[in-house]
Amino acid sequence: MPRTQARSAGRAVTDEELMRDRILDAALKCFSQIGIAKTSLQDVARVAELSRGTVYRYFEDRRALVDAAIKRGSQQYWADATAALGKQATLADQVGALAEVAARTQAVQHTRDRLVNGDTGLMRMLVEDAGETLQHTMEFLRPYVEAAAERGEIRPDIDPDEASEWLARAIMSIISVPASPTFNVSRPRSVGRFVARHAVAGLAAAS
Repeated sequence: MPRTQARSAGRAVTDEELMRDRILDAALKCFSQIGIAKTSLQDVARVAELSRGTVYRYFEDRRALVDAAIKRGSQQYWADATAALGKQATLADQVGALAEVAARTQAVQHTRDRLVNGDTGLMRMLVEDAGETLQHTMEFLRPYVEAAAERGEIRPDIDPDEASEWLARAIMSIISVPASPTFNVSRPRSVGRFVARHAVAGLAAAS
């Protein structure tokens, strides 16, 4: 393994960071397959193809590993969202892209059906407190809303905070109800297209 690997422009990741990421990725894989409640450090070591001693070197106990893995899962979600929105030119398409990422993440929740009931750790990983999720999504969307206003895509009288909240609530509501006569919630791309067509329409500037 090379000593360093580029993580972003002007930033290199060390061997220590690579090993930590490897362990956390293995932990997230275990969580999705068997649930946090059933995941042991030995399970994580096996999936990471490391010794249990190596895992203990980076995480002093199981709780530290679980907390770090949950945080990594959240960071990965927002990184995926940023990358997806960066490929889109309009607010409608950006919001649609976010909805697609959210729907893809929501699909992971179906693993709960295969896990032991009451696995609150898995719930923490998959679903934040609704209020916290709403706030994070609003904060994430606001720069995109402001940029859309500067481009003239939305009406100038619209408050960016209110618009961001509306879009965040729309996405959260749409992906939380599985049954739909017009699109398939289990297919993230169809969710993204649906949101792109309708969520921003009420904000749009007159043509």
